[in-house]
Amino acid sequence: MLANLVRVIVGGVFAAAMFLSAGTAHAGSLLKEGFSFPEAQSTRIVVFRPDVQVGTLRSTGQDEPNVEWTEAARTNIANEMKSQASALGLKLEFLNDFQGTDAELFDSYRALFVAVSSSVRLHGLFGDRLPTKLEPRTPENPSKRWRMDWTLGPGMSRFADLTGADYGLFFYTHDAYGSAGRKTAMIFAAMWGVAVASGVHEGYAALVNLRTGDVVWFNSDIAMGGDPREAVGATKRVGQLLAGFPGSKPALPAPALAPAR
Repeated sequence: MLANLVRVIVGGVFAAAMFLSAGTAHAGSLLKEGFSFPEAQSTRIVVFRPDVQVGTLRSTGQDEPNVEWTEAARTNIANEMKSQASALGLKLEFLNDFQGTDAELFDSYRALFVAVSSSVRLHGLFGDRLPTKLEPRTPENPSKRWRMDWTLGPGMSRFADLTGADYGLFFYTHDAYGSAGRKTAMIFAAMWGVAVASGVHEGYAALVNLRTGDVVWFNSDIAMGGDPREAVGATKRVGQLLAGFPGSKPALPAPALAPAR
C-alpha cells in the first residue's frame, strides 16, 4: 500500500520537480522596455486586496486549504505592504473590496491575472520563450530580444474609472506546507532518485496600466521565503514581492527582458 502511495506521489509531482530543477533561476522581475512613471504629473497607484492561499500539501499531492492560516497570512501581508511601501518611498493607495457587479467583474480579472501571470513566468522568466514575442532584428536591436507585452485587456479601464487611478498593483501568494505523510513519502521517493517538493511557496506581483490593461512590471519567485502566517515571515515575503518595483527607494534593479544567450 505504501509503495502504491509513493507511486502516486512520484507520478503526480515528477513533472513539477523536473521543472523546478531544470535551472537554478527561480526568481526575477521584468520591466516593460521604456517604461517609467511620468515626472511632470502625479501618478496614482492603487493596491488591490492581496490574493493569498495557505494550506497543507498532503501525501497524495492534494492541496488542502486552511481558512485560519489564510486569514492570518492575508492580514500580515496587507499590514506589511503598507509598512514597506512607506519605507520604500512608494505612494500606494490600498483599496477596500469592490461591491456588487463591480466585485464580480473584478473577480474575473483577478482570475485572468493569475492565468496571465503563469504565462509571463513560463515564457518570460523561467521557461520557453514564445516565438511570437521575438523582436525583429534591426540596426538598433541587433541581438535577440523578447517583448514584454502581456495584458489583461482594455476592460481594466473600468477600474481606472472607479478608482481614478493610473495603475493597479496585484499580489498573489500561495503556500502549502507538507504534511507528516508527505514528508515520509519524500524519503521513499528520494530512495528512487526522484526529488519531491516538500511544499509550495510561490508568489508574484504585477503593476498594470489601468487604462490599457498592459502589464508594465512583473516580479515572481517560485521558491519564496518567509512564513506569512507569522508577522516576521510576512516581512520577508513582502520584501520579495516588492523587489524591483519601479521608482522604489533605495533603487532595486528591475531589468527589461535580457537578450537570449
